[in-house]
Amino acid sequence: MARTGGITSPEEFALRLARNYVDKYDQVTGARMAVEQYSWDRISTSSGPHDHAFSKGTAETRTTVVRKDGDAETVISGLTGLVVLKSTGSEFWGFPDVEYTSLVETDDRILATAVTARWRYVGSDLDWDKSFSAVRNTMLEEFANTHSLSLQQTLFAMGKGALEAVPEIAEIRLSMPNKHHFLVDMTKWDLDNPNQVFYAADRPYGLIEASVIRDDAPPAGSAWEGIAAFV
Repeated sequence: MARTGGITSPEEFALRLARNYVDKYDQVTGARMAVEQYSWDRISTSSGPHDHAFSKGTAETRTTVVRKDGDAETVISGLTGLVVLKSTGSEFWGFPDVEYTSLVETDDRILATAVTARWRYVGSDLDWDKSFSAVRNTMLEEFANTHSLSLQQTLFAMGKGALEAVPEIAEIRLSMPNKHHFLVDMTKWDLDNPNQVFYAADRPYGLIEASVIRDDAPPAGSAWEGIAAFV
C-alpha cells in the first residue's frame, strides 16, 4: 500500500491501512494502526548535500495511532523525544520543605525537558502536516516565551496553546521529565561561578504529566488504550 498509494503523512497512511482492512473484509470489524516517522538529514559534503547519504536527525519522533471501529475513526497524533532547554527565564521556589527535600530554591535556573505529547483529533479529514506543524511550533513558542515558575506551568501553557492553535484537537496529553542542571560549586578552588558552569543530572528528577482538555470535548472512549504512558 505504501508503493501504490505513496505516503504523505503518518496519519493519512495509518487511516488508509485501517480503512483497507475494515472496509474490505467482512470478518474485520476494527483496526488499530500505530505509525512512527523518523527524520534523516542529507550529509553535507564539499560539493553540497549528498544525493544518497544521510545521517540520523534529531531524536524527535513523530507518532500517530489510528483506531477504526466500524465507521467510527479516531486519530491521535503526537511526538516524542523533543528535547528543549532554556538557559534562563525559569524559577522554582516556595515548595514545601519536608524531611527529605533536597532541591534548592532558585529564582534563576536552566529549564530542560524531553517532550512527549499526543493529541486527539475530532474528525479524520484534516491537513495532517499543517496541523502537526501548528502544534509543534506553538508548543516550542510557549516553552520559549513563558517565564516559567514551574515545569507544570510551562506544560499547561504548551497544551493550552496547542488547543488554541488547532480547533480540531479535543485534548492533548503531555509527559515531560524535569532534566535538572545544577550549578557546580567551585569554592574549593577559590573560584566563583556566576551561572556559567553546570552539570546535567539524570537523577533524581520529576516526571510531569497532565492532560489539557476542551470543556466540550467528546468522550475519548477507548481511543487511548494501548498507548504507552497515556492509558
